[in-house]
Amino acid sequence: MNISSIYTPQFTRPVPVESSATSTVNEREPKTQHNEKTYQNVFTMISERYQHFRPDTELGFQQRPGVTADIESISKQNLISILEHIKTNDNLLESCKNNSAKAPFFNKFYLMSNPDQGWNLRLHSFNVRGSGLGEEDSPHYHRWTLASKVLAGGYLNINYQEGPKTESTPQKDTYSKYELSSSKSQISNEARNAKYISEAEMKPTEKTLYAQGDLNHFPIAKPHSVETHATTMGTTLTLAHTSKAASNTSITFKKTTNIEALPEIKIESNEAFMAMLQEQITHLQVLDMSDNLNKFLLSKFEQGATLSTGEEKHLADYKEPNYVETSLLPALAIYQMESLNGIEHNEFSEDTARLIDTELSEIECNSLNTLIATNQHDLFDKQLSVIIDDIELARQLSERTNQATSTP
Repeated sequence: MNISSIYTPQFTRPVPVESSATSTVNEREPKTQHNEKTYQNVFTMISERYQHFRPDTELGFQQRPGVTADIESISKQNLISILEHIKTNDNLLESCKNNSAKAPFFNKFYLMSNPDQGWNLRLHSFNVRGSGLGEEDSPHYHRWTLASKVLAGGYLNINYQEGPKTESTPQKDTYSKYELSSSKSQISNEARNAKYISEAEMKPTEKTLYAQGDLNHFPIAKPHSVETHATTMGTTLTLAHTSKAASNTSITFKKTTNIEALPEIKIESNEAFMAMLQEQITHLQVLDMSDNLNKFLLSKFEQGATLSTGEEKHLADYKEPNYVETSLLPALAIYQMESLNGIEHNEFSEDTARLIDTELSEIECNSLNTLIATNQHDLFDKQLSVIIDDIELARQLSERTNQATSTP
């Protein structure tokens, strides 16, 4: 991985090659029409599959756990199109802003919902400076069945067994139990009311790594919390699909007994929200570029083509959960610096450079510059590392790597 100092040049849009094997848009179909069609197709697919969900058994389409099958086929390209469509549709933009949330380390984007069926679809983004997933780092029960698709990064999921606090309960397992009212819309100035119930023992029973590519079912009856380990896992991005709520309140566990309400975080202006949307679109496009670059380099390797030293490094680094932050974004900064100064791209061969130019031609320049600059600050401040300081995370990441290596 490259965690050295880098330049942050200002990107200019490269000239794309005539065709691209990574393009998913019909060139004869206007982009706005393609984006709208994607939005409608995803909404229809989820609505049709959700009809099979049974709350009593928490089984859904094709008898899959919960509502996981509803979102399995949704790709990063689909999500880019959905966000692009929301940007150009005033009604959707207002609805998305009113039901989304922003915090220093956490953005929650409302994408769509079916009011008649009760399901929701959201995109959750947790940056590398966060210590946990919003309120998710405290033990809690969901009031709805949740399906989570990990698009980037990952987290350790911790399950618990709840019991009454006793004299023998360790301090680390002692919590205050609260009942929370449901989340309010952004247009509401009300906070989420928190009602203290009792002291409780929350004993950890299982810790499981969920990383890029995983699709997870979280049942209502099982309390859990999450640890992001952002230094190692990088930015975590998940697609969250929830069923119709089973109740109007949820249960959370805190280390303090004096909580009365949890404030709702408002997004004040359309301009600020449009910038948030564009940042998320750019992040998804870079993640998609990462996948496409890896597929391209892997294909070259399998065909016996010679890879440059830099390409071999990218092929190896791609396996790391924070590859985009520690390798790809620094490489893109150097790549553009070379382009602006007429310097040969030693890190990438000519055909790989054509692929990168095509990918970059689809990304908004200013937003990419901001992403690279922010990432550079994270690198300089040592927010990212190749060293894993959590024993359980290291063990499960090693197991995951070994399983991937042994899979034919």
